[in-house]
Amino acid sequence: MKLLKEEFQGKVKKNFINLINEKQLINDFHYEKTINLWGKNNHKKNKTKHIAVDTHIEKVLIEYPIEDSIDNYLEIGCGEGIDVNYLQNNYKIKNTYVVDIGENIFQLSKLDKFQGVNFCRCDCLSLPFNKSSFDVIYSYGVFHHTPSLKLSIEEAKKALKKDGVLIFYNYIKHKNLFKRFGIFIETILLKLFQKKSYAHIKFLCYLMTPFILLFFSYPAQFLKLLGSKQMYKKFPLWWGLKPNDIILDLLDRLYAPINLRLTKSEMIKLLQDINFSYIEVREVPDGLFCKAVK
Repeated sequence: MKLLKEEFQGKVKKNFINLINEKQLINDFHYEKTINLWGKNNHKKNKTKHIAVDTHIEKVLIEYPIEDSIDNYLEIGCGEGIDVNYLQNNYKIKNTYVVDIGENIFQLSKLDKFQGVNFCRCDCLSLPFNKSSFDVIYSYGVFHHTPSLKLSIEEAKKALKKDGVLIFYNYIKHKNLFKRFGIFIETILLKLFQKKSYAHIKFLCYLMTPFILLFFSYPAQFLKLLGSKQMYKKFPLWWGLKPNDIILDLLDRLYAPINLRLTKSEMIKLLQDINFSYIEVREVPDGLFCKAVK
């Protein structure tokens, strides 16, 4: 892991380094919820938590293509490794680094398909890399769950080379009435559920799914059958056909420590304040796809 700051070099074990001190964070409510939701036992067989089957990065790369060959690449928030696996199979990357705050990342580092990948368990608000290390940094759905959206992007910028590219996805403040109503309900439930355990929230989400399917998902699917090309995607959780289709997305929204949503103009203003040389923000049905060049 040659791109790590010097003080961390000695802590590397093969292709993995752990920079999270559990004892220091034991009373950190934000950290506890983050780990429970996204970072525990994420790669064990018969798991009952999040499971991903599709890449996110393919959708992002349609909007913002990258070079076929990259020297140094970093993914912030790798989850189950779906996106980095896609990149490893379709791009020539000399040095691949991924970070995640969850303990699940250690299990990933032991998989044969990731032996050429460098894994680091750390907080994205304090990246352990030297300045100007990476050509491309990618993150999907991480920054808007952190205590500081601005700081997380600033940390990524520090690690970028000059003319390096940061590509990421962020929640959006929706304009259409259906999704605005959904976010209004989400905000209320987040406050009501704030101190509930993961198991309690998951149970409550299962109780809610029939109503969400009935009032949002099924009407959206009906519009899709009628030939609507975009209208059906304006409904919250439009893709749902059965409870398991939407339960994990509900958990993301209702157990998350924070869901920070910005308008397109707010995101552009934030990136301008961080002094990127080039900025591009696009609204997509699910949120904001953002590209910022150092």
